[in-house]
Amino acid sequence: MLSNISIRLIYIQMKRTIASVLITVAACLLLNACNQQEQRKKHANWVDTAFKSDTAVQDTSQELCFMGLSGNNKDSSFVSLSILGDKIVGKHSWVPFEKDGRTGSIAGTKKGDTLDVVWEFMQEGMKDTLRTVFLLKGEQLKQKPFSVDPKNGRQITDDKSAFTIIYNKINCDTTHKK
Repeated sequence: MLSNISIRLIYIQMKRTIASVLITVAACLLLNACNQQEQRKKHANWVDTAFKSDTAVQDTSQELCFMGLSGNNKDSSFVSLSILGDKIVGKHSWVPFEKDGRTGSIAGTKKGDTLDVVWEFMQEGMKDTLRTVFLLKGEQLKQKPFSVDPKNGRQITDDKSAFTIIYNKINCDTTHKK
């Protein structure tokens, strides 16, 4: 049989062991957290304003802006594009005279001179998307017109049509940037 003193010694030893295990676990967690913080700063997707990449990346994007007028020069459309390789992002606004227009962002791909984008816009308080196809030709941006899908009543790009909507190149500083 164990005496009272032996039980107390075992209890004290267990408390010390548990305390040292807890301190060791806490220290490991703290060191691991600090190490993960350093690893995150090295990762390309980590956002930290103090982080500077050691790899220089050249900005070879092409910035282009276009404006088109229609409807007795009362309706206007603006397109601004940033092209990097075969990727495209930008803004597209259609502003008809005395009607609710469409303003939003475009994103897509470039194959040769053809730009195939999705236009995500707001019109009459509703968000919508519309596939749009452009053609870059010199100082002009040409667009395929839209038609109405008889099945659902939505506008779609008429792939069989020619590029009949014309935008002329303008200085990007003169466009309405929102």
